[in-house]
Amino acid sequence: MPGTQDRPTRPEKTDSNSVGQASAGDQPSDAKSSDAKPGGGEVAAATGPVDLIEANWNELQTLVGEQKGKVVVVDVWSTACEPCMKEFPHLITLHQRLKDDVVAISFDVDYVGIKSKPVAYYRERVLKFLGSQPENKVLHRMCTMAADDLFTELDLGSIPAIYVYGRDGTLAKRFDISNSQGMGVSYENQVVPLVNELVK
Repeated sequence: MPGTQDRPTRPEKTDSNSVGQASAGDQPSDAKSSDAKPGGGEVAAATGPVDLIEANWNELQTLVGEQKGKVVVVDVWSTACEPCMKEFPHLITLHQRLKDDVVAISFDVDYVGIKSKPVAYYRERVLKFLGSQPENKVLHRMCTMAADDLFTELDLGSIPAIYVYGRDGTLAKRFDISNSQGMGVSYENQVVPLVNELVK
């Protein structure tokens, strides 16, 4: 949809696995930023296997709760959302810079609930994208709930969405299109300043 690339909306239950304005069909979009370091420069892709674990939102919250004493950043994303993949390398950079104080979690929501396309159907393309990213210690989870159902449960209208939890495990802020003044979600302008405050 022309003019809407920066405003991803709620995912639809369709065979094309549309999330936001990006219609990925059955193949992931190629994120031009996936091989580039935020701010420029090439980076080496991950060389080891990516540990991608299936989880629902409640299990994710349990994982967050286990990180008490550290700031936790959860990035909710999909391979069918170009703005998500554009911002994703910043999650890795943030974690690498503050690894002693921050736990970074990626929560993929590619699964849209079509019976003929279970969670495992999307695994290869999610792993392909994650494998194209720099070597990292981010915790990777893949949602087992249909994206539209998850969005309803969370009252979330769009992705990317980034949840930042304080050291005590409570949610400090959720960043999404609803609180970005129409500018889209940005690690540089929104997430990083908050995390820097929380780790002080």
